[in-house]
Amino acid sequence: MSYIGSKPANKPVVASDLDPTVITGQTALAVAPADTDEFLISDAGVLKRLDASLIGGGAHTLISTTTVDNDATAAITGMDSTYSRYLVTVNNLVPATDGTTVYMRVIIGGSVQTGAHYPYGNNTRNSGTGAAGNESGDATAFKISKSDIGNATGENFSGEITLYNPSETALFKNIGWRSVYTVNNGTVDSNIGGGFYKSGQAAITGISILMSSGNITSAVIKLYGIT
Repeated sequence: MSYIGSKPANKPVVASDLDPTVITGQTALAVAPADTDEFLISDAGVLKRLDASLIGGGAHTLISTTTVDNDATAAITGMDSTYSRYLVTVNNLVPATDGTTVYMRVIIGGSVQTGAHYPYGNNTRNSGTGAAGNESGDATAFKISKSDIGNATGENFSGEITLYNPSETALFKNIGWRSVYTVNNGTVDSNIGGGFYKSGQAAITGISILMSSGNITSAVIKLYGIT
């Protein structure tokens, strides 16, 4: 038999027998692998193929970063059917007005929805008074901090908001959040809450964050898609 190149030795193939360009010379994958893409793994010494779908999800893809500078609202858009879950992180929000709370509304088709279609509930633990909470069945916005937030030196709010299937058009959109913040009496709240937008089933394309009164002095808000 004739060979192209060198005749392979009659022995098991090891790493040094492979030309690095066998892998590195090929086209690079520039996006996250599809579920049907395959990896090679060693399963107890046996080389096997593995579909990417079996590795598990949870990868976060940064979509946008919004820096707030003394604004009345912060609009976070860019949600579509690319991801089934979207995560919004709110980092070090400082309110311009002392003793105010953080609210959130959804954006549909480029418009912020202001009607009384925001049922929600909050479960809070305060460092001074213990367990508490609040809720509403027909609010005009989600209240994502239970207590009044302080704006003295060092005081701020940070949290995460998760939107589940915002592009779904047959069901209501569930939204959950968790946060930690300094209350304006010097204590700290740890809050977990959730709600859903109940006016129709149109796809949600973003959210708007605002204070109960006054502007947002500063905050950094990031949007991630979750696979």
